[in-house]
Amino acid sequence: MKKRRRSLWLALGLGGLCAIMLCASLGVLAAVFAVNDRGSPQLAAKWKAELTEYSSPDVAQARNPDVIVIRFGNGEWVFGLCRNSHGAWTRGGGTVVVKDSKGQIRAFFGHVCGDCLGAFWETTSLDLYYQKTLNCEFGFVEHPLP
Repeated sequence: MKKRRRSLWLALGLGGLCAIMLCASLGVLAAVFAVNDRGSPQLAAKWKAELTEYSSPDVAQARNPDVIVIRFGNGEWVFGLCRNSHGAWTRGGGTVVVKDSKGQIRAFFGHVCGDCLGAFWETTSLDLYYQKTLNCEFGFVEHPLP
């Protein structure tokens, strides 16, 4: 009888341990696939201060390798920083701050996949870049910077 009881407790303990490990694994998977695209006003303000110091895309990339540069065929350019929306641990996910060849610094909040400054594909000018970013399926909205 003692042997049977011991086996029962061992089976219950192992079953409980497996249940705990399964819950923990599901929690990690949920964190990996979570989406955070609310953006961060604090991060946007910090990046605005940083981008203000850079006079050109070349200077920006030389001082910060995370800066992404987009050059348009008409000579205009935009460079900036972004924070990926994927992953629950990503604070400030969905934040994009850019500086352009006109000297403007603008921030957008929306869904950011990887290192992406918004809807820059198939754009030929700065105005078209901003238009497509604000009207794309990733739900970007402009965040007013102080």
